[in-house]
Amino acid sequence: MQKLELKWRVFLIIAMGVLISTLDSSILNIANPSIAREFGVELQDIQWVVNAYLLVITSTLIFFGRLGDIKGSNRIFTWGFMVFALGSLGCSLSGSLVILVGMRIWQGLGASMMMATGIGIVSNIFPDAERGKALGLTGTVVALGNMLGPSVGGLLLAGFRWPVIFLINIPIGIAGFYLAYQYLPKEDRQEEKNSFDLPGTALLAVVMTTLLLALSADTLGIYLLGGSLMGLIALCWWERKAPAPLLDFDLFRNQTFVVGNLVAVVAYSTHNSIIFLLPFYLESIRGLPPANSGLIMTTAPIVMALAAPLAGHLSDRYGSPPITAMSLGLLAGAFAMFSLVQADSPVFYIMAALALMGLAMGSFGSPNTSSILGSIPKEKAGYGGGFISTNRNLSYSLGISLSVLLFSLVFDRQSVILDYQTAFMDALHTVHTGAGVLVAVIWLFWVAYHLRRRKRESTPERLSQR
Repeated sequence: MQKLELKWRVFLIIAMGVLISTLDSSILNIANPSIAREFGVELQDIQWVVNAYLLVITSTLIFFGRLGDIKGSNRIFTWGFMVFALGSLGCSLSGSLVILVGMRIWQGLGASMMMATGIGIVSNIFPDAERGKALGLTGTVVALGNMLGPSVGGLLLAGFRWPVIFLINIPIGIAGFYLAYQYLPKEDRQEEKNSFDLPGTALLAVVMTTLLLALSADTLGIYLLGGSLMGLIALCWWERKAPAPLLDFDLFRNQTFVVGNLVAVVAYSTHNSIIFLLPFYLESIRGLPPANSGLIMTTAPIVMALAAPLAGHLSDRYGSPPITAMSLGLLAGAFAMFSLVQADSPVFYIMAALALMGLAMGSFGSPNTSSILGSIPKEKAGYGGGFISTNRNLSYSLGISLSVLLFSLVFDRQSVILDYQTAFMDALHTVHTGAGVLVAVIWLFWVAYHLRRRKRESTPERLSQR
């Protein structure tokens, strides 16, 4: 480590944090069926093992990013390793679903500390001429975490109980803490009071938590939805008068910023509905062991990793709108394939659908992000990046909650008159068809929006102004 240049020492340390936080998300999807069986809980309950983690990250990303600006990003990132490792230890020792969800909240705090500051550290330590390469390599590490999760998780579960998927984080977390403490440059920061929005962060967490609880509750759902709406009103009121607001309302007057994030919500939420539900189909309906299920699920992230650099290159050459439109069309096609999956569909057909989805999502991320960040002032690029990450994680949570809600409604109704397998497949087809229709609608909206925008920009008045 001592012989490496400072910038590459820093990159490797950041890469360790990025790897364990992304690996933990992807590996858990394979373990969820095993955890549900051991604790004897339903699909509606097990979703919180994933959602609690994502909720904390979503609620605190902007907060920790701002805290890093004040206290030092390197310091926040370093302690993120230790918080994550302790949370992982707690998860592995959990004897009930409630304790596991609580430990996932703690673990999510550590992941958020690393996610919020890691990209900025890499960006600052590399010179302008190498920054793109370094950030691209960071994206490769993210893809690697997503690729390794299903296969590693499946192999571990073939020989051990589910706690082992959390235990592997502990030595990495401790090593990462030591290396970060030892080698990340020390920063000088001035102490500032009231320079970050703690009430806004708390209100945002309340809004999102009550919203997701409303989607998973029965009789209390309408009251929780009302509570979420009241929380949103309180959040907007506070942000208007906060000395250092969490939300930048000026950006919401930017059409490209709003439309780009709206499209991202649909793409990421529908994509995550597949990632969450498909392992249950593979293990419960097809009877595949976790190792085989994990290998099948690896198809999508492998294709994503291959498609992402090419999509970025094409976006630079042809512009973001056509590449984004293509990716949404591919995603709609993937859902059309998933809607035709049967209980005895060939495995290669399922892998082909996953590959198409991987191609779609690999082609979507970079152009969408580029379009959003290119539409806002450069001095707000950091905030814009934090908002994009927050929006993505919230979309993941919404995708799980909405798909589980729809799946449960159909399954509960159909299981009264049909056998388990038929009821399960009916519910799965409903989720896939609904997601496909939603993607198709947002695809048409995106195309219409940019055709209208192109027409408006090509009018004689606009051309004369140029």
